[in-house]
Amino acid sequence: MTAGTGTPPYQAKHRATHKRKGIMPDETTFELASVEFGAEPVAVFRFGYERFELRARLGPGNLERAIAAAAEVAASVFVRWSHEALAFAQRVRAGEDGGPVRH
Repeated sequence: MTAGTGTPPYQAKHRATHKRKGIMPDETTFELASVEFGAEPVAVFRFGYERFELRARLGPGNLERAIAAAAEVAASVFVRWSHEALAFAQRVRAGEDGGPVRH
């Protein structure tokens, strides 16, 4: 959470923009999708084939530095999600978390 605001410094949502095909498209896997200057300025990053989206607040000061700092926050969140997703997949394969149990 961001100090004093009671809200996390990022929001995430998943948006699948295309159907899976046999081959992964040749496209950027981490990109700055947009910068939004509303009540709270945010940088919107997209990550991966499935186009996960994360919005990170922009700090004060130089725009380029604020975007770079937001990208670092986004990267650390994506790394954590990746590790959590892999751990979840392993638990499911092992029959935990409601996954299939093989006898």
